[in-house]
Amino acid sequence: MRKIVLAFVVGLAPCALVFAQDSGGGGHAPGAVKTKSQINAELDRSMSKLGIVAGQVTSVVDTGAGQIVVRRRQEGPNNASVHHDLTEIYNVVSGSGTFVTGGAIKNPQDRTAGITGGVSRHIEAGDFVVLPPGTPHWFSKIDGSITYVETRFANAK
Repeated sequence: MRKIVLAFVVGLAPCALVFAQDSGGGGHAPGAVKTKSQINAELDRSMSKLGIVAGQVTSVVDTGAGQIVVRRRQEGPNNASVHHDLTEIYNVVSGSGTFVTGGAIKNPQDRTAGITGGVSRHIEAGDFVVLPPGTPHWFSKIDGSITYVETRFANAK
């Protein structure tokens, strides 16, 4: 659990740069707020070039070194993914599904084919998932829909 919390805090560090900027008036910048209604409206309007397999997404903050987005995925086909250059942390805020990690992507040309040899886990609201670089991951089943906060940060080289 300590490693998960540490990874989450370290993951947020690049995004803190956005909030650390001086406001120019001698005080501190006011930070940023994105309301639940703004997030939901942006998710509802979001359309990926890949369609349902990529889900709907809205950005909360993007510093170039890291980003936080809210992503909603629906029941149906989903892409398996692997990122060799970054760590991802998911905080599930609503919904549930079966999430597969590890193993190998079955068919890189058809990522909806999923993962072979991974570990399947049921995840739900309140759960955290930490995906180190190079970890294949895929929703093999979504129970209606699932929404999660996704923090991504590049790894030190």
